[in-house]
Amino acid sequence: MPLSLPTFLLIAAVIEALFGVGFLLLPEAVLAPLGVKLNAAGVMMTRIFGAMLIAFALIFWWLRELPSSLASTAVFRAAAIYFAVSAVPLLLGITGGLANALGWGTFAIHVLLAAGFWHFGFRK
Repeated sequence: MPLSLPTFLLIAAVIEALFGVGFLLLPEAVLAPLGVKLNAAGVMMTRIFGAMLIAFALIFWWLRELPSSLASTAVFRAAAIYFAVSAVPLLLGITGGLANALGWGTFAIHVLLAAGFWHFGFRK
């Protein structure tokens, strides 16, 4: 059975909320298992990124119950592009030794979310 749009958005919202809250409140603890060490600037940037992920989570959460529109299609397309493009530096960072093997999980999440948003944003 195919995944419905509301279910996909719920999954995306939960993933982004969990990472967002973690990055905002405990950036060093969240990234330590990946082998990533942050300096003060890295902590600040990770917290800003966490705030953005929380905003993504809220957008995805609120879109679950709204009827399809040009605006929601634009959000899905932008999200597809974001997750696809962000997978590239993740891949380069993992293969370049900036993160350990656990980084592949984050990479997989980005690829899967990119595929899902691509499906819902660009399907005819």
